[in-house]
Amino acid sequence: MISSYTLGIYPRSEELIEATRKHTPNLSSLFLKETKEYINLQKKAKLGYVCDPLLKWDDVFRPFSQLKSVKLADLNRIYEMNTFYRRLSFENAIASDGKIIKSNLAMSYLPKNRAVCLPEPYTFAERNQSSKHKKKEEFAIELAKMLQKEISTLVKSGFKLIQLLGPSIAYNINKVDLDLIKEALTIVTRGVKAKTILHFYFGDVSKKIEKLLDLPVSGLGFDITATPISAIKKHSFSGKSLAIGLVNSYTTKIENKNKSISEINQIVSKTRPNEAFVTTNFGLEYVPKEFANKKILMLGEIARGAKDV
Repeated sequence: MISSYTLGIYPRSEELIEATRKHTPNLSSLFLKETKEYINLQKKAKLGYVCDPLLKWDDVFRPFSQLKSVKLADLNRIYEMNTFYRRLSFENAIASDGKIIKSNLAMSYLPKNRAVCLPEPYTFAERNQSSKHKKKEEFAIELAKMLQKEISTLVKSGFKLIQLLGPSIAYNINKVDLDLIKEALTIVTRGVKAKTILHFYFGDVSKKIEKLLDLPVSGLGFDITATPISAIKKHSFSGKSLAIGLVNSYTTKIENKNKSISEINQIVSKTRPNEAFVTTNFGLEYVPKEFANKKILMLGEIARGAKDV
């Protein structure tokens, strides 16, 4: 058995989507009902870490629109997906008390083995804008300072695992400044007494894995539909954790349990990480709720069937 968790935002049911469109009077109770259902499902699946399904989040950046210095800007495409998010525009210096994410989570319903996701600084800076910081590098460093406050608050609130979402690193892997990534992550993880896993999706990072292993995080996570298993197996993860994004959020097809367990065992035996996790490759929000439920349960079965490190 190895540990497990899901990544990112969950899908809303058709009922909740319709209620959101109509702004029905019982909308808040519907959000809470589905949030509790998803949390209970993760417990039923016996996942190693349980996450808030983030049903109220339109995207991973949106909670930060609550900052006084931030305005909602134009729509921007989510990489190669046929979906969009609203870009945030930081108008002044970034001022935060570090409690934005915590205030947007269903804290009282999460168990002790809780995890949470945030965008890492480069992805945050690359997908949004600032009128004060003309250079993306400066913007990323300032965002790193803000995110460090958020993570410190979350760890003090009992979160054991911090998922740092890095799709822009993967998407721009051939031109990204890894020295900047390292500097920003050094700030983000400073003094953090929790596991930090940097997740790559929306791009193949095969050629940079060795350099990515030097980043100041507890471990790395990979979308194996983008970064092939064969590439991951070439590297030693000694001293690092490895999260294998095997449950595919691109498709409604449910994973084959035995095949998946075999793949996990092969990867772990070759890479020898300090700790291994099986995860979704990114957020389940792109599949209907009924299939998300099945994938969560399958994720738990795969993790329980895999050999420990």
